[in-house]
Amino acid sequence: MTPSTALAPNVFSVDLEDWYQGLEIDMDHWGNYRPRLYQGLQPLLDLLEEAGVRATFFVLGYQAERTPEVVRDLVARGHEIASHGYTHRFVYRQKPEEFRRELRRARDVLEQLSGRRVVGYRAPYFSITAEALWALDILAEEGYLYDSSVFPTFNYRYGIPGADRHPGWVRTPSGGRLFEIPLSTVRLPHARSKRGVNIPLGGGGYFRLYPYEVTRALARHLVAREAQSLIFYVHPWEYDPDHPVVRMPRAVPKITHYMNLSSTAGKTRRLLRDFSFTTMERALSHVFAAPSESSCASTS
Repeated sequence: MTPSTALAPNVFSVDLEDWYQGLEIDMDHWGNYRPRLYQGLQPLLDLLEEAGVRATFFVLGYQAERTPEVVRDLVARGHEIASHGYTHRFVYRQKPEEFRRELRRARDVLEQLSGRRVVGYRAPYFSITAEALWALDILAEEGYLYDSSVFPTFNYRYGIPGADRHPGWVRTPSGGRLFEIPLSTVRLPHARSKRGVNIPLGGGGYFRLYPYEVTRALARHLVAREAQSLIFYVHPWEYDPDHPVVRMPRAVPKITHYMNLSSTAGKTRRLLRDFSFTTMERALSHVFAAPSESSCASTS
């Protein structure tokens, strides 16, 4: 990727879903849980308003249908509406035509409610992995301008550790073109790897796990030393520390979901003070004039 395609501003993004929708609970059982979207969303909106920051909201289509007023309010506040799919299912567990149907259904809902074209997408659980790169072809075919689903790190649910760490044009498996905006990582030396290891700092559970000083130091390294943008994300439920605790078959997602929830608001206020942010759509206005191409599986 050439310097002319680098995102100049930092980007603040939100995966808009209710607390139980990201817990790997089957959609057929979602009706058993009490909605609490506003308990977390309102504190987050207040923080963004206080800092004068406009963000990109990747909205779950299912949730948009049930709280249409939320989408309209986000538009009125100047935030960007993008797609988070419809059912919050892992992309790599879907067949291509299932993915296409979900993509269209969610986009139709979001465009009708927002009155604007939806040009961006982020997969639930960042689940466009090396086994699901076919999804990039479908996104390009459906007219999306950018994707933010690739996380260049290792996680038991997602990640392409060897993917390019920086935003840029990618060539899809069938030869299409899409602008990929991966979540931020910093590459640090590692004794067992000549390439080093990618340390995630893009938000979510990592933001709650790290002391804020660690996040700030990594972000300053990325912005100042690498001259790259900070691509950051949160969920509304991370601002609702009192949402219910449910029994889960595996310990890891439970730990990462509920860990340090009471710290999120305070850390976010500091982050918004220390770094400037904009939406992905506004950031991309600086880069489409000079595209360059790379492979999604290439290393930076």
